[in-house]
Amino acid sequence: MTPRFLLVPMAAMAETAGSFSRVRLLALSLRERDIAVATCCAHDPNYREITGIDNYPLDVPSPLGLPAWYARYMFPLAQKLGITAAKEVHSFEEVQHLTGNTDYRYLRRSVEQIRDAIRRFRPTVVYSEFNLSAYIAARAEGITIYSTASVPTEPSFATSPQYARGVNRLLREMQLPPVVSVLDLFSWAEKRFVPSCPSLEVFDNKPYTYCGALRHVDFLPKQRNAVVVYMGNGTISPKKMLREVSEAFQHSDLQVYIAGKSLQTADMNNIHTAPRFDFSQLLPQAALMIHHGGQNSMIDALLYGVPQIICPGRVFERKYNADMLARNGAGLVLPFDRFSAAEIQQLSEQIRQSSSFAQQAERLRRELLALPGLNAIS
Repeated sequence: MTPRFLLVPMAAMAETAGSFSRVRLLALSLRERDIAVATCCAHDPNYREITGIDNYPLDVPSPLGLPAWYARYMFPLAQKLGITAAKEVHSFEEVQHLTGNTDYRYLRRSVEQIRDAIRRFRPTVVYSEFNLSAYIAARAEGITIYSTASVPTEPSFATSPQYARGVNRLLREMQLPPVVSVLDLFSWAEKRFVPSCPSLEVFDNKPYTYCGALRHVDFLPKQRNAVVVYMGNGTISPKKMLREVSEAFQHSDLQVYIAGKSLQTADMNNIHTAPRFDFSQLLPQAALMIHHGGQNSMIDALLYGVPQIICPGRVFERKYNADMLARNGAGLVLPFDRFSAAEIQQLSEQIRQSSSFAQQAERLRRELLALPGLNAIS
């Protein structure tokens, strides 16, 4: 039977582009291989239309399950005041709770929306990018489940089982087996794919498929005279990021590009700011990337052989990524309470003065590109 894929990324009111960006790459890859593909994506801040690929509707969860009208007002305010950045996040189960994905009312509604998409598109495979509702909907409809996997999202890494109540209520109603942790739903997948490599994601004897980089990068190395800075929705505020990074490099021979959603487009000597930059244009000339430890940022930098300084803040997954990159000798970790111009300057000089960081970044780049990429998923 010719496969048909329905791709469902995790939805959130926050800007967390990882899940949707991976779904977009997978959708385009499947289409290029003449495999029927559709998406079931919420129109959250991360959504972008994928030309030529049908998208079935899915609601956006409300943080903590709060009323949508209230969350739409309070969540941006909490972000602006730094309340969300100050929150310690201990597990991916807690992430699912905070974003509203474990709320019973949302689960019930979103599972029915995905089941409707399944009935209309008739896929042979539902691919979940950490979307809990997709596992439940596919199981209820008897459809094969594939999914993304990562070490920090495994229940063996960290769980918060107190947040499984809404999931188990719905599972009981649907006569499906209960779970201890909502992350146990991931074990329902027939195949799981890791968008990384063994050096960065170490699993204990689990039959997962390593994809490596989800895109192939060909570039001509340029003079490495740039620093790329992106802290996402991390613990460090855009204001503090701009102040400390600018001071660290104000007398440097490096061109510094600082991206942040709330930043204005400006150029001041060697410091350049904008809400967004095309990193694919900047990374070939980057001597260093400073970021929050998101997997996409780490992998993107490695695809261009760029060593990194990671400030993971209070988020468990980013701490894991930072630790693994440092263990591999391709970067250094900067604790959030030491995010200062002096520390940034000292760490950047340490990386630039030793060729080993760039050599290890290049080693990881080759390891990522040697794996099958998106072709592993079919």
